[in-house]
Amino acid sequence: MKTSIIEKNTFFEASIYKVELISELLRSKSSRFLAEVERWLSENQQALKQFGLVESSRMSILQNQLFVAKTKDVPQKRRHVFMVGANCLETAHSLLTGLHEPIKSKLTNGRETIQQILMMVKDNPSYQQQQHENFNQYVKNTWKRLRKDAQFSAVAMQLQTLLPEVDIYRIIAEEIEL
Repeated sequence: MKTSIIEKNTFFEASIYKVELISELLRSKSSRFLAEVERWLSENQQALKQFGLVESSRMSILQNQLFVAKTKDVPQKRRHVFMVGANCLETAHSLLTGLHEPIKSKLTNGRETIQQILMMVKDNPSYQQQQHENFNQYVKNTWKRLRKDAQFSAVAMQLQTLLPEVDIYRIIAEEIEL
């Protein structure tokens, strides 16, 4: 199953944003810090697993490190567990950021390319919505025409290697509505 790059991008942005909120709990030495880190790591592990990314096992390892730190008998246990939690949070954040960058780049490049193409064809009568077409049909037909158009077929082929078709339709629909 090929997951939507837009969905992956949205997940990564939301998850990376949560790091700041969890870090604030650490700064204030909140008792909720560890529970939030554990929950966040678990959410990330599940999502990465769902996306078919092997990095989900890394999240599992970080969860295990946190569990071991909580069960370990050491002096200044709270401080020790907070340090391990902070290290796990930092490591997971770096991992997510590394995974997010190429996805974000693909999405940005694809969106910019689609915007440029649509600007070039917006006044072309063959790319206007027909009266018998609903919006979904219009979006699909626009993409079909672009793939067959001699001027845009090469760029359309590049877009297909960059983004799943569902994302191409979505971006075209968003750009046409604007």
